[in-house]
Amino acid sequence: MKTHRLLATVLVFALVSAATAYAQQSAEERYQAGLYQEEVQGDLQRAIEIYRQILEDFPDSRAVGAKAQLHIGHCYEKLGLRQAQQAYQRVIDDYPEHRDEVAVARERLASLNHALAELDRKPTFRKIEIASKPQNGVLSPDGNRLAFISEGAVWVVPLQGNVGPDIAGEPVRLAEVPGVWDYWSLLAWSADGEWIAVNGGTEDEDVDAVSVIPVSGGEPRVVHVPDRGGHAWSYRVSLSPDGQRVAFSALEVESLQEVSGVLDRRIYVVPTRGGHPEQLTFAASRLPAFSPDGELVAYVGYRGREAKKGDITDAPFDGDLWVVPPDGGTPVKVANVSGKVRGPVWSPDGRFIAAHHEPEAGSNVSKEIWVFPLSPDASSAGEPTKITLPRMSMNMLAGWTPNDELGVFLERESRLAVYTVPASGGKAVQVSPEGVVIYPRWSPDGERVFLRLVRPGEIPPVRMAYILADGGDFVEIPWPERAFMSRVPGGGHNVSPDGRRIVISASPEPYSESLDVWIIRLDGGPPTRLTSDESHERYPCWSPDGRWIAFTDWHDNSEDEGFDAIYILPAEGGEIRQVTSESDRVGGGAIAFAPDGKRIAFFSGGAIKTIPVEGGQSEVLVAEIEYGRHSNLAYSPDGSKIAHNAGGKIWITPLATGVLEELRTGLPEDARLSEFGWSPDGEKIVFTASTGGEQEFWLIRDFLPEQR
Repeated sequence: MKTHRLLATVLVFALVSAATAYAQQSAEERYQAGLYQEEVQGDLQRAIEIYRQILEDFPDSRAVGAKAQLHIGHCYEKLGLRQAQQAYQRVIDDYPEHRDEVAVARERLASLNHALAELDRKPTFRKIEIASKPQNGVLSPDGNRLAFISEGAVWVVPLQGNVGPDIAGEPVRLAEVPGVWDYWSLLAWSADGEWIAVNGGTEDEDVDAVSVIPVSGGEPRVVHVPDRGGHAWSYRVSLSPDGQRVAFSALEVESLQEVSGVLDRRIYVVPTRGGHPEQLTFAASRLPAFSPDGELVAYVGYRGREAKKGDITDAPFDGDLWVVPPDGGTPVKVANVSGKVRGPVWSPDGRFIAAHHEPEAGSNVSKEIWVFPLSPDASSAGEPTKITLPRMSMNMLAGWTPNDELGVFLERESRLAVYTVPASGGKAVQVSPEGVVIYPRWSPDGERVFLRLVRPGEIPPVRMAYILADGGDFVEIPWPERAFMSRVPGGGHNVSPDGRRIVISASPEPYSESLDVWIIRLDGGPPTRLTSDESHERYPCWSPDGRWIAFTDWHDNSEDEGFDAIYILPAEGGEIRQVTSESDRVGGGAIAFAPDGKRIAFFSGGAIKTIPVEGGQSEVLVAEIEYGRHSNLAYSPDGSKIAHNAGGKIWITPLATGVLEELRTGLPEDARLSEFGWSPDGEKIVFTASTGGEQEFWLIRDFLPEQR
């Protein structure tokens, strides 16, 4: 016990002696101790503490105080902290007589202010005027040209013509490609600049293909790939640097059907000269991008999470950034993302990956680009630099130039509303306020128009509403207590002949279930589920007598083959019966009962066909038409005409002549008409139309911290 007391006494005495010795140090000795911590030990925080103590304990030692205050600034600057500005300013303000220290402080403060101004400088945006106004495109590896899809062909346009640096030159048609299409910059350019890959290459709607086109001219290579399903972003492709392999996402070869929704894809690579696709990922993944050296493929991998209660737009998954070797190997998650990234592109030196970021809400709209710095082996990513976009974007990024510019398509401000026009054409009238509206559907008495309304920021944001046929504000109607997310497009929203119910294709909260056919009562009563399986029913519609509902769905021939077919079932529920066969070649888009209820019309191979409700031989109703994957279709009430939409216009075909006629509305030339419906008396057509919203091409620079 005595020994312990003795040791304690010695320890206390030592501490007191050390404290006394420290207190007896002169200001200069303390200053030298601070320098030792700053310059020898590298302990900047400890050095700051010593310098501050000098200022507190030796307020009259002005010469040492000036040096201590100056070195506080040095330490903060080495730490990369903005407090350095304040520290240097205090030297100038508090020690004006010490000219040497003040001169150094002024020099460092000026340099620091300039550096911080560069850091605070926002990225710059430069719009490139392209007269042909492409709505998609990717940059060439040298950043001088843009490849895009238009009018069934692949085009290349120089970003600088003969007029000025921001005015593009003359586009050149590179190649016509059967069935080519692109809405959101899904095509790819190889890093050697020799090849461009696009979706298309065959007129057969049942065959998925990618065409790889030599930029210098020659025959394209047509690469057949597994079925990629129904969502456009599953069609993003990427070429290896030498253009000899193409990466893409597709349904899993073993199943070839959408089991868990639009994200249920895997990443594959296949030689462009043909061969067996090699599967690289085995979980939900899309949007591949080869690295500049070809050693890795970046992609977006999806993981589920719990949806936010009551928020119908909250997508219950996040999209993280991953990489995988193209020859096979273990995928590596390089960045965990709240929300999801979209369409990654690599910097030319492979040190960064940029991607659009979408928030947690289930929207495809992005207003930010995230730029991830990569570790040397690209196995992890640091905190991203976030670029706020002045407008929203739905395209993939167009590329990253050698001058560190990002290519991006930004949307012009758009206006969307509901209109009516005489069925014979004329001057349209706006009958709804502007808003996010779709599926305008007449009530059977012709007095109201029902529609799907989105109110962003509200819970639930997706509502059912109606407007008066002559125009008026939105009037919301009762919606089931359990929120629904209806499919867009293909959700139906068709009103029953008795005006009491609506049929939709939808998934109920928490939106992890498949899309099924539901009957929603307009009086707010409980909904009725008519289908319950793992597939995704589309375009449900009523028979004229209200007894039947028809819809389209995928039919499996085997584990790896199938086709779209039309089905029918009783409106009160019951046995589902298949109407069409594979030979009918049901295409994308809506279906419609004839007014007498005996036949069903559908799109197929560049035509509108019909088939008896009981099944049997289909017949061409209207030949040689154009339509989109999500075109609408409707008979006139008397059955003498049929209408469909394509290319932003509504087309009406008298069945007696078979000659298409554009519905004239008097709206501006840039107005794009989409979903529509025929009034019960056949006198008017209701439709949604948007103006603005076109994509414009911009280049972004000065977005990397090292550049700023």
